[in-house]
Amino acid sequence: MPASLPLSLLLVEDSCSLAAVYQHYLRAERLQLIHKETGQEALDYLAQHIPNVILLDLKLPDMDGMDILRHVHGQGMPCSVVIITAHGSVNVAVDAMRYGAVDFIEKPFNAERLLVTVRNALERQQLNTMVARYQEQFDRHRYHGFIGASLVMQAVYSTIDNAAASKATVFITGESGTGKEICAEAIHKQSPRQEQPFIALNCAAIPRDLMESEVFGHIKGAFTGAATERIGAAGQAHGGTLFLDEICEMDLDLQSKLLRFIQTSR
Repeated sequence: MPASLPLSLLLVEDSCSLAAVYQHYLRAERLQLIHKETGQEALDYLAQHIPNVILLDLKLPDMDGMDILRHVHGQGMPCSVVIITAHGSVNVAVDAMRYGAVDFIEKPFNAERLLVTVRNALERQQLNTMVARYQEQFDRHRYHGFIGASLVMQAVYSTIDNAAASKATVFITGESGTGKEICAEAIHKQSPRQEQPFIALNCAAIPRDLMESEVFGHIKGAFTGAATERIGAAGQAHGGTLFLDEICEMDLDLQSKLLRFIQTSR
């Protein structure tokens, strides 16, 4: 197995003598240290490489170090930036943090201060990388609202795919909160009907005397209070998917009408 690559640190510091001191402070760390004296040299390097940590002096001969920080932030580079300066102020620190700097240290500082800062920056960068990797895996294993990649869930996804490819009516069972509506939506999204409406109706939340009207609709004057024609859930879902939740709450007579509707599509 090949050895893992060493962690890298880009030091942007115009003073070669100070750069040598920082390198001496960090000599015991397993780091590939790259030193650039100007802002443009740093930008050229960053165009080709992404270091784990950047130690960035704010006062550079050709540009303000904040310009480099803004560039790193704007490009979304996954590296930790530590600002070093001899002219620290609260405003500068706030601006630096706003653009993603993880720490801010003032010159002069000793070896211990630099080591703690660099180690913290490296740890943060590695944690951010780990979180991004987990997020990528999480997104990869999402399936229309479901989360999971176990063999059991893979079998569920396969069943949903098979159901989605069919025109058959699907009966979904499960305890409350197990995701029956999510399953119904997944079937809809995987089916040729995905561009058509998905209409969900909770039968348990509808008064029994209004259930038939909610499902099938009614014409004007069909009963007292029917002042206008109403398209029911079945009509709204035409060409798409109708999901009837808690169907057991329907009256038996209405269940019979629903059965005829399912059998004849009328």
